[in-house]
Amino acid sequence: RETRDLRGEGGVLSNLGIAYRARSQYEKAVEYFQKAAAILHESKVRGIEVNALMNLAACYQKLGRHDKAITFYEQALTIARETKNPREEGYALNYLGNAYAELQQFEKAMTNHQKALAIAKEVKDQLGEAIALNFLGAVSIQRSEYDKAAAYLEQAITKYRQLKVTGGEGAALANLGLVHASQGNHIKAVGYFEKALILAREVKEPHLESICLTRLMDGWKSLGMSRLSAFYGKQAVNTIQAVRSNNRGLDKDLQQSFLKRNEEPYHKLAELLIAQGRLTEAEQVLALLKEQEYFEYVRGESIDGPPLDRRAEPTSDEADWEKRHREIGDKMVALGMERRNLLETKTPTPEQTRRIAELEADLSVGGQAFEKFLKDLTAYFLSKPEASVKLEKLRDAGGMSGDLAELPAGAVAVYTLIGEDKFISVLVTPDTQKSYEYPIKSAELNRKVLDFRQVIRNPKLDPRPMAQELYKILIAGMANDLKQANAKTIMWSLDGTLRYLPLAALYDGERYLVEQYALTVFTPASNARLKDAPSANWKVAAFGVTKAFEGAPALPSVAFEMNSIVQRSANNDGVLAGELLMDEAFTQTSMKSMLTKQYPVVHIASHFKFSPGNDDSSFLLIGDGSHLSVSALKALPNIFSGVQMLTLSACNTGVGDVPGEGKEVEAFGVVAQRKGAKSVIASLWPVADASTSLLMREMYRIRESGGGVTKVEALRQAQIGLLRGTAAALPGSGAQRALVHEDPPGGARKVEAPAFRTAKEAPYAHPYFWAPFFLMGN
Repeated sequence: RETRDLRGEGGVLSNLGIAYRARSQYEKAVEYFQKAAAILHESKVRGIEVNALMNLAACYQKLGRHDKAITFYEQALTIARETKNPREEGYALNYLGNAYAELQQFEKAMTNHQKALAIAKEVKDQLGEAIALNFLGAVSIQRSEYDKAAAYLEQAITKYRQLKVTGGEGAALANLGLVHASQGNHIKAVGYFEKALILAREVKEPHLESICLTRLMDGWKSLGMSRLSAFYGKQAVNTIQAVRSNNRGLDKDLQQSFLKRNEEPYHKLAELLIAQGRLTEAEQVLALLKEQEYFEYVRGESIDGPPLDRRAEPTSDEADWEKRHREIGDKMVALGMERRNLLETKTPTPEQTRRIAELEADLSVGGQAFEKFLKDLTAYFLSKPEASVKLEKLRDAGGMSGDLAELPAGAVAVYTLIGEDKFISVLVTPDTQKSYEYPIKSAELNRKVLDFRQVIRNPKLDPRPMAQELYKILIAGMANDLKQANAKTIMWSLDGTLRYLPLAALYDGERYLVEQYALTVFTPASNARLKDAPSANWKVAAFGVTKAFEGAPALPSVAFEMNSIVQRSANNDGVLAGELLMDEAFTQTSMKSMLTKQYPVVHIASHFKFSPGNDDSSFLLIGDGSHLSVSALKALPNIFSGVQMLTLSACNTGVGDVPGEGKEVEAFGVVAQRKGAKSVIASLWPVADASTSLLMREMYRIRESGGGVTKVEALRQAQIGLLRGTAAALPGSGAQRALVHEDPPGGARKVEAPAFRTAKEAPYAHPYFWAPFFLMGN
């Protein structure tokens, strides 16, 4: 610039673009290529201008804007022809054809690739020939011409190997794997995808890496190894997430087109996880597809940050294998980069030549190590069979009748089991047992549960049609028998994905289930305490967080919630006498100290982050900003001993992974029961701040109003109060703001549902506000 050398400036800008493109930072790359192309056009340096235009087009292609890519490829092609540069003309034709293939215009693509191949042969351009053969193979696959495709690709692989173009060889190997997958030879296909993955990691090409990982997900799924398939699917999604994070500054349209081009692995992984009953993981993956997630006053997921900063969390065993995968891959990347830099030296010294030979030997050994790793990985997941249906739990039903006879009148139990082809339930009363079956495949039931959760978590949509479908499956068969038994409280033993289902919101066509019955969930952790009678005089130890922390928004309604629950003096109208620790006063040390006093009621209002598959990163936010993880809670000795009821007024505290799918992360509420709590009120999703405060105040008020109201009946009546608009808003709580969101909280899975009409007199009638809470245990 100082010497006004436009040619030099354009060349340097183009090289800067190439450097940023190599790091998948397309925002910067596009900026530099555009500037380079403009300057080089002005200074009439047509050869370098072609290079800048080709690179600019390639960036837009990676971003999913194939229309723009075609425009720039055509400009480059025109200049190459005007300047009589057949080599550049061939490259422009090749990549122009590839852009047409992305748009499913295969005839145009094939014509361009054939022209490019003819030019490459004429000018003896081996690289151009390899590129054309690879692209011709890819288009032949799209046209189901598999023999032709294999012939093209094998020639391409041979040429790439001779030229030592690692990335090109990896792409051709991946395409050859796709040939075998398309013909149903999945074992052979997986072998090619694994070899291609090794090369993609070596040259640090995330687009090729994500393709290989996605195809490995497909291949292992076809071979019946769904857990190994999910491992590769998460790797594919996280590779794309890393590129998204690198390009956070791109304009919204380009971010959308990039995500649209790369959304296939997200949907495939989500469907795979749904079929395995791993709903929280599926919801997390679908949430990554959202462009924006904006919550005000929600006790929940915002801790993670915006979607492009997140990743698909691995389970504990997946995390161990992912770490090994990255360690081996990173070593190969470093060796591959050094080798490539040396190969680009025009006249290498004897020492550099020796070093190239050493690096190639090291890369060969590294490739063998990676192949061994992949075999070990496969063997590990093969030794972990898929979760099988355990009929033993139904045998427990026989011993429940005697316990029910000692509980308040009207208590019945329902045991559930999700079979491969049918749903089974057993109704147990004090006098008898009866079983029911509903024909439905487990994957279909899992999908219905997930779809229902998607709809119910969006207050703009009406969940009742889906709620009625699920009512038909779970309840309708026993409805008359429940009436005959004079049932008032249904105690549920839930199997698999049913643990994510808000039972209170099931709908019979006229009424929600909560309007008919009190509903509790019992687990092995609570069985021994189901008959314990609660003490008459309740006092509360309360803990709350109102302030914002990094990734966790403020919760202004918690202050009103606590003041309406805790009666610390004669001047406030709290329901229960007790102590309150808020914000900075609420530390792990102060909480442990207060809990030694064994208050009958413990109430915690804060954020909770549930991380599927990892109890170290699943945590409760403490008032000083620290985290109490599920693993740390497990290590504390009976911290909730003597607690009659623990209320977790936070999100996802009732959610845990399905057993048998890697190492299970138990729900915070289940762990709390193991640590002494006789009953726990927990939630199934991120809850709205203002409505939750109102629900909690109502529940305690009803419980303390006299007449022997049980804990679960108090919760039921409070939920009905929100549903029907009879619960009075907390003064000054900001309840009228309820929840503000711009994107349905459940994720990007498209689920059809009618609009929900909210009446002014019942602003919290939608089940989103009251249905996530349920009582576990006594």
